[in-house]
Amino acid sequence: MKITRIIGCLLILIMIQVSAADSDITVRPSVMVDYSVDPAYLMPGDVGTVTITLNNAAKDYSYSVPVNNKTEIFDLSAQVLDASLSGDSHIQVTSNSYYDVGLLGPGDTIDFTYSIKVSEDAPDSIRFLDFIFIGGGDMYDVKWKIPVTVDSSGIKLINSEVGRNSDFIVLDIANVRPNTVKAVTIVPATDNVEFRPAQYFIGTMDSDEMFTIQFDIEPEDGVEQMGVKAIFKNGNNWHESEIQTINVNNSKPLIVVGEDSNPLLVFGIVGGLFAVIIIFFVVMRKRRSSREEI
Repeated sequence: MKITRIIGCLLILIMIQVSAADSDITVRPSVMVDYSVDPAYLMPGDVGTVTITLNNAAKDYSYSVPVNNKTEIFDLSAQVLDASLSGDSHIQVTSNSYYDVGLLGPGDTIDFTYSIKVSEDAPDSIRFLDFIFIGGGDMYDVKWKIPVTVDSSGIKLINSEVGRNSDFIVLDIANVRPNTVKAVTIVPATDNVEFRPAQYFIGTMDSDEMFTIQFDIEPEDGVEQMGVKAIFKNGNNWHESEIQTINVNNSKPLIVVGEDSNPLLVFGIVGGLFAVIIIFFVVMRKRRSSREEI
């Protein structure tokens, strides 16, 4: 998926300085800047491309200005010397800069494509890369900020239903990313359960799109849990979702205590529940004894 936005416009058409003695006129070309990022939202570890497009918005090759009973003619071709993109602490630009590019005529465009790589530990954020354009002649040197979004969200698997005899499972598959992903495939993450089909290919999923799928399963005796996961492509980068654990063979869900949980707090809660139950039975017994005495 490719998103293009207009991020800047250098409209320097005519600059006129007038003094009592003489007139100095400078005419510079008009340059517009667009950009696109592919994929539009990158995940940590992804590689992608940033394409920056320069467009000379002038309509004619020259501009004539009458000065002191004579005509000054200015060339409106834009001279492009260098164009470079630099990364930051979490995004590396892995391709070279462009040097001695040449002239960009009126109405013409030129693309500069750069390869980038996101670090594995990049946080979810909008990163700003620096694009520096150096022009020759009367052109100004200008720096633009190119935003690149890092988003680690992926494909979410939701266990919707398990057959009473553990002979099938129903899953809801949701793309919670802000962009389209491709080649979404749901595969088993357990060896001791037979799946039919062996894997489920969904394909392209738009942002916030959800599919409901069903597997027929045949777990081996003694198997109480199994796992499934999604594999998918963000741009040309392969990713895997977290494994969704499903209870089968009428097994009960496990109570999971997180690493940061306080064991004393857990035991206190359980003990409190037992205390409430005991008090309830004692009160009921006393009430029953009181009734019998009457």
